[in-house]
Amino acid sequence: MMKRQNQFYNLMLLVAVMWLLDGCKVKDPPDSEELQAAAFANFILPSTWKMAQEGQSDSTVFRENWLEEFDDPVLDTLVLEALQYNINLRVGETRVAQAQGYVEMARSALRPSLNILGRETTKLGGDFSGSGLNGAIFSAAWEIDIWGKLRNARSAQEEVYEATQSEYSFARLSIAAAVARNYYLATALHLERELALQMLVFSETLVDVAQKRFDVGVGTERDLVLAQASMTTLEDGVKQLDLAYHNQLRALEILLGRYPGAEVQTRDSLITLESVIPAGIPLQILERRPDVLAAQHQFNASFHRVRSAEAARLPQLSLTGSLGAVHSQVLAFVPEFSNPIRSLGASLVAPIYQGGMLKQNVIVKTKEQEEAVQNYAKTVLLAIGDVETALETVSNVDQRESILKESVAQNYRAFELEQISYEVGKSDLRDLTMQQMDYFNSQMALIRIQTEKITQRINLFLALGGSM
Repeated sequence: MMKRQNQFYNLMLLVAVMWLLDGCKVKDPPDSEELQAAAFANFILPSTWKMAQEGQSDSTVFRENWLEEFDDPVLDTLVLEALQYNINLRVGETRVAQAQGYVEMARSALRPSLNILGRETTKLGGDFSGSGLNGAIFSAAWEIDIWGKLRNARSAQEEVYEATQSEYSFARLSIAAAVARNYYLATALHLERELALQMLVFSETLVDVAQKRFDVGVGTERDLVLAQASMTTLEDGVKQLDLAYHNQLRALEILLGRYPGAEVQTRDSLITLESVIPAGIPLQILERRPDVLAAQHQFNASFHRVRSAEAARLPQLSLTGSLGAVHSQVLAFVPEFSNPIRSLGASLVAPIYQGGMLKQNVIVKTKEQEEAVQNYAKTVLLAIGDVETALETVSNVDQRESILKESVAQNYRAFELEQISYEVGKSDLRDLTMQQMDYFNSQMALIRIQTEKITQRINLFLALGGSM
C-alpha cells in the first residue's frame, strides 16, 4: 500500500511539473518592425504621403468616423441598415463565429479528456475484451504539451480568429463605402435626369418657335426638322437616365438587403466638400487598415503553425487515469481483486519514422510562412497604392471641378448671346441648338465631376482605413 501511495505522489508531482510547463508562454512571432523589414525588401516606407495635398503632410490627425465628413443623416441611416442586413456581412458574421469555434477546439486539446464507459449484459464478449465483464469505468487522459505543439496550434487559431475579425471589419468598411458611393451616384443620376427634363422642355419650346417661324414664312423646314430631331434625342436621353437611375437605386437596395424595387429615397442635391482631409502618415495605415492587420495576423498564424509542426517531431507525453467497478457472472476474480478499481499511468510516444511526413510538414508550414510574408507585403503595397492614387485623384478632381464651373458659366453666357442672336434673326436654329447642347453637356460634366469628387473622397477614406 505504501509503495502504491508513493507512486501516486510521484505521479502527481510529475503532473504538477508538466502543468507548469504547459502554462509556459509559447514564443511570440516577430514584431511589426521585423515583419516589415522582411516584407519591404525593395522600398522604405516614407514619412509622408507623396501625393498629399498642402496641409495634409503636416497632419497626423485622422477622423475615425469618416461618415461625419458628409453630415448626412439619411446616409447615416442607410449605412446602419446595410451593416445590419447586408447579405455578405451576415456571411462574414458566421465566418467570425466559425473562427471562434476553431479557437475553442484548439484550446480544448490542451485540457484533459474525460470519458465514462458502462456495460451490463449476461452474454460473453462485448466491450470488456470478450470476458463478460460488466460495470462502469471513468477514465481521464491528458497530453502534456511539453514542446508547445498544442499551444502553438491554439495560438495559430487565435491569430486566424483575429484575422477573420479584421477581414470582417474591412468588409463592413467596404460595404459602408459602397452604400455611400451608390447613394451619391443615384443622386447624381437624379440630377442629370432633372437637367435633361429641363432641356427637353426648352427643346419643346424651340420646336414651337421653329413651327411658328415656318408657318409665317420666316423660318425654314430645315430649322423645324432640326429642332424636332434635337427634342427626340433629348427624349431618348431622358429614358436612358430613367433606367440608369432606377438601376442605381436597385444596386443600393441590394446593398441594404432590401427588395430591389427602386424605391429608396435619395437627395435632391449633391453635397459640397471643401475641407482638407487629414490623411495622417504612411506608418499609421499599417496600424489602422483592417486588411493590413488581417495579413499580419495571418502571418502570425503561419509562424505558430511552423512551431507546432516542429514540436510534432518530438516525443509526446500523456497521463492517464481511471476509476471504476466491474463484476462478471462468468469469471472468478483473484482474492486480491477489489472494487473500486483505480489506476494512474503515463505514456511516452516518440516518433521514429513516419515516411518523412513530419519533416515535410515542417517544410510545408515554413513555405506557408514565407508566403504569408509576401501576402503581407502585397497587401501593404496595395493599401499604400490606394491612398496615393486617391490623394492624387482627389487633388485632380478638385482642379477639374474649378475648370468645369468656369466652363458652365461661359457656355451659359454663350447660350444667352446665341439665343438673342436667333431671336433677332442673325443666326439660325442650328447654331442655337448646338450652343444649347454645349451648355447642357457642360452642366452634365460638372454634375459628374462633383459626383466623382464625392466618390474619390469615399475611396480615400476607405484606403486610409477609417471606421464608422
